[in-house]
Amino acid sequence: MLLAPDKFKGCLAATEVCAELRTGLLNGPSAVDVVLRPMGDGGDGTLDAVLAAGFDTAAVAAAGPLAQPRSARIGIRGATALIELAEICGLARLPDGHLRPMLASTYGVGLAMRAVIDRGFRDLVVGIGGSASTDGGMGVAAALGARILDRNGRAVRPCGEDLSAVTTVDFEPMLAVLDGVRLIVATDVDSPLTGQSGAARLFARQKGATAAQIAALEAGLENWAARLYDVAGADVRRMPSAGAAGGFLAPFLATDIVRVVSGAQFVLELTGTGRAITDADVVVTGEGSWDAQTSAGKAPQAVLKAGRAARKSVIAVAGSFSDDADLTGISACYSLTEQAGNDRDPFGDARLLLREIGSRIAEVLD
Repeated sequence: MLLAPDKFKGCLAATEVCAELRTGLLNGPSAVDVVLRPMGDGGDGTLDAVLAAGFDTAAVAAAGPLAQPRSARIGIRGATALIELAEICGLARLPDGHLRPMLASTYGVGLAMRAVIDRGFRDLVVGIGGSASTDGGMGVAAALGARILDRNGRAVRPCGEDLSAVTTVDFEPMLAVLDGVRLIVATDVDSPLTGQSGAARLFARQKGATAAQIAALEAGLENWAARLYDVAGADVRRMPSAGAAGGFLAPFLATDIVRVVSGAQFVLELTGTGRAITDADVVVTGEGSWDAQTSAGKAPQAVLKAGRAARKSVIAVAGSFSDDADLTGISACYSLTEQAGNDRDPFGDARLLLREIGSRIAEVLD
């Protein structure tokens, strides 16, 4: 049996979901051979997924979302290094949990990228998602060497608050650092940089931005996009995925030095989960809330698609299933809310409930 769930967001990491289900399965009436492949979609949990699949871990110098120095984990295998944005400067890395939408930056990710390049890695994967910032990728570009200046020729602070101050950009130092590097960015967000479904208007509120701050960030992103057009001749405002992670991709799309991939599908391939699905008799996947968005390219959908192609029985486990969830191809469903009933808390008792669901699955398969 293969366990390949995504995280139960705000509750348990995918590795923890795997561990609890496995405990329940092994407590069942008969022996079960269990293989663990926790999943991710480019956001938080992606690093843990590749580490569980055999990548080695290393530490590099980086910085948190407010540029506070810190070390960060990365995954390495051969010439490939994987960096998870959420691990370095995601929402969970904000000091004391205080949201700082105008000052948070992706600068620390750029420091990590430089560190792995300096170590000789040439295949660089960055999983983005869960970012604390809306800086249009100005932070990561600055850390990689880009010269971003205001009208007085001074370096601009690489944060959302100062996007409107940018007047000139020189990408040549950044391009020199990335020369010979194959850069892949994994994301499940295809939003543009600006507009109603862009980085500021659609996502900045969840990062703590007020209405006035959202308007300021939108204006800043428009200015940043104009300056990118000046230097690179590319209009990034409507490019798919340019708005992911607060606009992280904008400088890389403008300079055409990145390959953007579906986070869930890429993680599935990078971790060998596709092969594990082929080898399994039964596949279990899931996430915290299985809803209409799940079928729009999230990790469980990637697992389900591969399972159906391999003609495997796929079981779904979730915190809850919404009424609009598409469960086509699922052979059985188990939810924490159903398992909890009226007497227990699906969130607080999640570990025990997952163990119980694991035991129930084992009984059915016996």
